[in-house]
Amino acid sequence: MVDHAVRTVEHYSELKGSLQAGAVTYFAMLSVFPILALAFFAVGWIARLYPDAEADLVTAVNNVLPGLIGNGDGQISLQTIKTSYATVGLLGLLGVLYAGLGWISAMRQALVLMFETPERKQLGFVPGKLRDLLSMVLVGTVLLVTVAISGFVSTYSADLLDWMGLGTDLSLLLKALTVLIGIAANMLLMWALFRLLADPALPSRSLWSGALVGALGFEVLKRLSSLLLAATKSSPAVQAFGIVLVLLVWINYTSQVILYAASWARTHPAARAVRDREAELAHVVEGPSVRLDPSLEESSGDGSRTRVAFAAGGASMLALMALVRRVVNRKD
Repeated sequence: MVDHAVRTVEHYSELKGSLQAGAVTYFAMLSVFPILALAFFAVGWIARLYPDAEADLVTAVNNVLPGLIGNGDGQISLQTIKTSYATVGLLGLLGVLYAGLGWISAMRQALVLMFETPERKQLGFVPGKLRDLLSMVLVGTVLLVTVAISGFVSTYSADLLDWMGLGTDLSLLLKALTVLIGIAANMLLMWALFRLLADPALPSRSLWSGALVGALGFEVLKRLSSLLLAATKSSPAVQAFGIVLVLLVWINYTSQVILYAASWARTHPAARAVRDREAELAHVVEGPSVRLDPSLEESSGDGSRTRVAFAAGGASMLALMALVRRVVNRKD
């Protein structure tokens, strides 16, 4: 385990994972607010049929990005978004198309580099953007499902206990179950990111192991972010920049967790064993290279030159004999 962890850190450092995470953070930061705007635009219409939709969305968002929405200093006010649904929705759609596709592209490049995936045929601009759009939709769908599952369990855990007639005695057990479900959902999200964006040629065991590491790191970040918000409320920097500063740091750490998880999968013992076998097979197929003795090569070269000279001399002699015969015949 220690050896695996050391290999992971070395692999991450050699490929400059922190710089890759910075590029991913830029587009991820730009895409957060358009996605929120688009989500609340959709909820504004859904709320006409389902009045609790807004509250559920706020709960789901705070499960992923704790403390982002609220009425406190530096937080995003829900009422501000509600006052201009149409404009916010249009801007959100345009922002998602730009920043979201940029995030998908940056994350794909970072994961391909971290997994050391062989270079593939580059798509054109339009096919490439269509591929990124499809990947973004699939990743977004998985994210919505995971957030919905964890949000449902955490929101209705008390009601579930009452419905089962167990009371509050098992509340700690249910909280632990909520955390486990959240980790399982995060694990599915990490696996989807790896498979959809990079599609590395790794054993399933290695890929799921990396997804588990990423899920655990993501869950720890969610727990720590709540403590970070509580500890930095009185900080002058947070008061000046609001939740954006904390969100920027959180997204960067999340990006690093994803890339560390990819590095863990790449350096997994099962993945290294597969690469070693492939290297051995490639060596057997190619075979060892054989070099001739330089003296033999030189003698072979001398022999060929001798044969050429002999042929040239023979041809010259035949030509001379033909010329002499003509002269003799003319005299006769």
